[in-house]
Amino acid sequence: MKARLLANLNWLAFDSLLRLAGGLLVGVWVARYLGPAQFGLLSYAMAFVALFANVAKLGMDRVMVRELIRMPEREGEILGTIFALKLGVSVLALLAVITAAWLTREGDAEFALLVAVIAAGMLVNALDAFDVYYQAHLLSRHLVVARGIAFICFSLVRIALILGGYPVIYFAVASTLDIALSGAIMLWIYRRVHPAKVLWRFDGRILQTLLKDGWPLIATSVLIIMHTRIDQVMLGEMLGNAEVGIYSAAVRLSDVWLFVPMLIVQTLNPYLIRLREQSPVLYHARLIQLYSIMFWLGVLVGVLTVLFGEFFTVLLFGEDYRAAYLPLLLIVWTGIFKSQAVAASIWMIGENIQIYRLFLNLMAVPLNIALNYWFIPVYGVAGAALASLISIGVSTWLLPFLFEPMRQSNQDFFRSIDPRCLFLSKA
Repeated sequence: MKARLLANLNWLAFDSLLRLAGGLLVGVWVARYLGPAQFGLLSYAMAFVALFANVAKLGMDRVMVRELIRMPEREGEILGTIFALKLGVSVLALLAVITAAWLTREGDAEFALLVAVIAAGMLVNALDAFDVYYQAHLLSRHLVVARGIAFICFSLVRIALILGGYPVIYFAVASTLDIALSGAIMLWIYRRVHPAKVLWRFDGRILQTLLKDGWPLIATSVLIIMHTRIDQVMLGEMLGNAEVGIYSAAVRLSDVWLFVPMLIVQTLNPYLIRLREQSPVLYHARLIQLYSIMFWLGVLVGVLTVLFGEFFTVLLFGEDYRAAYLPLLLIVWTGIFKSQAVAASIWMIGENIQIYRLFLNLMAVPLNIALNYWFIPVYGVAGAALASLISIGVSTWLLPFLFEPMRQSNQDFFRSIDPRCLFLSKA
């Protein structure tokens, strides 16, 4: 099992490093080429779509992984139900986002077209069923191959668009086709390497189970994306596209390392699910150790950003984006809270108390919106970063103490600040 976990982690790390390198080389080049105003428009459209796209993704992959691990003999029914559910929700979300875009900026045909093109990628979400299958079986190499091929192909396409002087709409098309090609390759690989040829079919009882255990995660994922993207939408409405471009550059730099917590949690999830049943004491110790790793990774990134953030902002994005350094100094510290929250999701699903994450975000999102309305007119782009830092920090470290079932986990958060927990072997 440890060998498979390590191999899985290596594949996920490779995928994330490939995207990190590509994002820094190609994504930054795109931002420099488009400039703050056009890059801001593209980022605003992507943030707008993201408010709806997370509904289509459903956000309960860990529940789906859990069901595949618990009932491998019902793989066909589980995967078929996941596919049907995601496809149906994606179609509804696509119609909703196009309608909302037209109503939000009535008469802005360029924005509406960008949103429609980007939103079309939501239809590929149904193929995330393969993602769930590979997660459950620790076969991430297939995901990496599919995503890597698509990513490299369309990174080259983006470079060609830059060299050819193409307008912003073509970059939106490239993003959507990138997703579509990745899904198509995953389908091809599954059909090639899956010897059993399991018949996928919809099962109403499985759907009930998934929705019963997963609906808090679905609602929570929607609220989380609102929490993390509403600032860009509000900046676009209150200040303008150029400010969204500056802020998006800061967010891109601050989030560049967050693939590390995600791939660690994604890889350890099956191991910790089994450990919870086999040794609760060791399971608790490993959770604290995981929280500690997340905390100190966030501190390290924050310190490095304070020391070298302005230099790398100008080096990567150009002088037009120098103003991104101030919001970067604030928003980078949200990485501590985000990474610990990702780690805690394993515990919450194991305890089946996902409903409390929903409660937390129901309080955090209005707080974030209120802070943005207050701070953006006064502090501009830095105000949006400050609003995110305060609201994410409060919702991760303080609000959970309002709920008795969450208090133990939050005490573990604070306990994990002790660097000795990095080497903790037992509770």
